[in-house]
Amino acid sequence: MIGLTLGLVGAVLIGASDCIARVTTQRVSNSVLILAIMAISTTILTVWLVITNDFPPFHLWAWAASAISGALNVVALYLLYLALGRGPVAVASPAASTFAVILVVMNALSGEQWTGLQMLATVIVFGGVAMLSRQTPGQTQTREYTTQWLQKTALLGLGAALAIALRMFLAQEATSELGALHGLYLNRLSAMVACLILLTVQLVLTQPLKIPRDGKTLGLVLAQSLLEMSALGVFLAGSFYGGRVSAGIGYSAFAAATVIIARIFLGEVIGWWRALWISVIGLGVVLAIVGSPP
Repeated sequence: MIGLTLGLVGAVLIGASDCIARVTTQRVSNSVLILAIMAISTTILTVWLVITNDFPPFHLWAWAASAISGALNVVALYLLYLALGRGPVAVASPAASTFAVILVVMNALSGEQWTGLQMLATVIVFGGVAMLSRQTPGQTQTREYTTQWLQKTALLGLGAALAIALRMFLAQEATSELGALHGLYLNRLSAMVACLILLTVQLVLTQPLKIPRDGKTLGLVLAQSLLEMSALGVFLAGSFYGGRVSAGIGYSAFAAATVIIARIFLGEVIGWWRALWISVIGLGVVLAIVGSPP
C-alpha cells in the first residue's frame, strides 16, 4: 500500500510541475529551463548530504545506471516540454503517460514473463493516444488546434514516454542498490552534467537562448524544480519501500492529475472527446499493471 500511495503523491507532484511547464516553456529555452531545474535540485541535495555526511557509496552498476538515467532525464524533459509548450496539456501528458506500458514491452523483450493482458493493454493505450490526437467533425472544444498540430504534440509526448520508461527503469535499478535518496542525488547530478553539455553545444552553435529574468518567471522555475525533484524522490521511495509495481501503478496516474490541474489553474477545456480517450488510456495502463505475471 505504501508504494501505491507514494506513487500517487508523485503523480500529483509531477502533474503540478507539468502545468507550470506549460507556462515556463514559453518564456525560457528548454535547455536553460532543464539546467536550472537540475542545478537547483542538485544544490539542495548536495547541501543535505554534506550536512548529514551521507554521500552515495560507489557501486559500478548503480552509478552507471544513474548516469544513463540522468542523461535520459534530460531527453525526456526536453521532449515533454516541447509537447507541453505546444499544447494542449490534455494531449501531451496522456501521451507521455504511456511510459508504463512501454516498460511492459521492455521487460518482455528482456526475457521477463509477460501475459496476453499486457499485450492487449499495449494496443489499447497506443490506440487511445492515436484517437486523442484526432478531432471529430463538428468538435468545438479543440477548434484552436488542427489535427496535424495535435498529432505532433502526441508524437513528442510518445518520444518523451520512451525516454521516461528507460529512465525510470534505470533509476529503479540504481535505487535498489543505493536507496532512494542516493539514487535521486546521482540522477539529478548526472542530468545536470548532461544538460551542461547540451547547453555548451547550443552556445557553440550560437543558438539563441531565452533566459529567465523577471522575478515571476524565476519563481515559477524554482517551484517547478522543487516539484519535479520531489515527484521523482517520492516515486523512488515508493519503489524502494513498497515495490516497483505498486509505485508504478500510482505514478502512472500523472496524466489524469496533469489534465485536472490544467483545467483548474490554466483553464484548459477537457471536453467529452479527450475525457473519453484519457479514460481509455488510463484503463490500458491499469490493465498493463494488473496483467503483470505473479
